[in-house]
Amino acid sequence: MTEPINVPVSAPQGHAGQDGHVTENAEPVRPEVQWPDPAIPTGDPLMDRALAVLDKVPATPVAEHGDLYAAVHDSLLEALDAEPGLPAAPQSTPRPEGDS
Repeated sequence: MTEPINVPVSAPQGHAGQDGHVTENAEPVRPEVQWPDPAIPTGDPLMDRALAVLDKVPATPVAEHGDLYAAVHDSLLEALDAEPGLPAAPQSTPRPEGDS
């Protein structure tokens, strides 16, 4: 019968606080995220609708940011493709991934 192998485990390292002292097991201080101010209305309803989606980003999990940015992109394309003075076209369905 073989004896178990003891492997040394290193202890977690401490972090230096603002005063320079090292504290054990302290979480690193993360800076507060500074989000931009909400978009200023442009006066164009299609553009304003597209940009309004960006207001949802701070409250949305990071994993879902790509979907929000894709929605903004698609809405901006619709706004750019719209004929001035004509009613807005209905919002299109999302494109499948990889279709650009």
